[in-house]
Amino acid sequence: MSMRPIFVCADALLWTLMSAADAGSTRATFIVETPKLRARIGRHGARVITGNLEGEGVYRRAFRSGLEPVLVAVPAARRTRVVAAIRRVAPQAPVISLSEERPPAVGLPGVTSLSLGTIADRVIEPALERAVVRARAAGLRAHFEDAERVLILLQDDPDPDAIASALALRVLLGRTKAAAPIATFGAITRPENRAMTRILEIDVETIAPAAVADYDRVAMVDAQPSFFEEPLPDIDLVIDHHPEDTPVRARIKDVRPNYGATSTILWEYLRAVDAKFTPRLATALFYGIKADTQYLERGTVRADMEAFAFLHAHANHGALRRIERPELPDAALDALAAAIERRRLIDSVVFVHAGAIAYPELVAQFADFFLQAQGAEWSVVSGTVDGTLYVSVRNVGYVRAAGPVMRRAFGELGGAGGHRTMARAVIPLSEWRARVGATTDEAIQDAIAARFLRALEA
Repeated sequence: MSMRPIFVCADALLWTLMSAADAGSTRATFIVETPKLRARIGRHGARVITGNLEGEGVYRRAFRSGLEPVLVAVPAARRTRVVAAIRRVAPQAPVISLSEERPPAVGLPGVTSLSLGTIADRVIEPALERAVVRARAAGLRAHFEDAERVLILLQDDPDPDAIASALALRVLLGRTKAAAPIATFGAITRPENRAMTRILEIDVETIAPAAVADYDRVAMVDAQPSFFEEPLPDIDLVIDHHPEDTPVRARIKDVRPNYGATSTILWEYLRAVDAKFTPRLATALFYGIKADTQYLERGTVRADMEAFAFLHAHANHGALRRIERPELPDAALDALAAAIERRRLIDSVVFVHAGAIAYPELVAQFADFFLQAQGAEWSVVSGTVDGTLYVSVRNVGYVRAAGPVMRRAFGELGGAGGHRTMARAVIPLSEWRARVGATTDEAIQDAIAARFLRALEA
């Protein structure tokens, strides 16, 4: 702000706010009515003019160009007369009126109204929320403090949100990778996810379920104990954004299904404790939010948007480009070409059975791709890997929630569920054969279409 602002004060409130915030209070001209208030403000080096706030004289002494911005903090009963006096001296000056009313009072032409309630919403309320998160983080850290070895467990074939959240939790706990390894019972198969771990140097180990017992504490991010087929010991911590199909069994849990990504939850913890966001950490969390929310277009809250904006400024975008454009093997391209040939559009739903594929995440990738088909509000893509049928669903967001539809369609056959706009089912082919019938590609596609459309209409 190049021009000296003018603050019109009926009492010390505005001076207190501006000086506490260091918001240019010593560069401003304060206009007050009492010598006592003038002396109080003047002791801190500010320029102060005393006079009748409803008279023109004091403003003729204050304005130099007539274009200085003015902030008025007077009671509502005097506000109109004070603004009128300012306008007679400086008709073009931008004026902001600070009011106690909520919503702020209207009726003063050319005056921007700002209520104290707005300040509370934007400053005080976030500070209170951050204090709550800081206290929760302190309790979480205390729970893990005396543990020699901590395991951060991810679901099989973890995605970017899970990988980033695990790295963030390790930073929050102040652990090294030796003291808090990140592990999964499966393997990372999707090319982008493998590229993420390689480029950002995030080690994700594959361990046997029995090895979990070797650790003093076990934490789980972007997953819940019910997601695992393997029996697990007591879990110390669960941080997740997926809905709870069954009550989460953990000593500490933070499950927020309205959030778009678990990475956002971890970002809040790290911000609350004033953690340092290295480019590596920021890139991982940014990519986790970006991947799970599809550039904030799917299932987000304000916190996701704030985290996205903050992390965007700290992320390594060159590394991101390398992660998002990994090399695709010829087999994946061949599978996509075959899937395009098999697509069927029925009542705004694209159905594709890709047959045998190299890895499960191709099904999810294809589901994202086929939602772009003209006339599609849903995409339902399936494929088989090593005796298991995977079904991924995506929708445009303004239709029915995907998770409940998938549970109705396939819940009796295997694990099924998800969010409003994305869901999946994992079904053993042996169970499909016993309960549904033939497992030829054509028979599977027909049966999936029939079951899904029935569930959609229910």
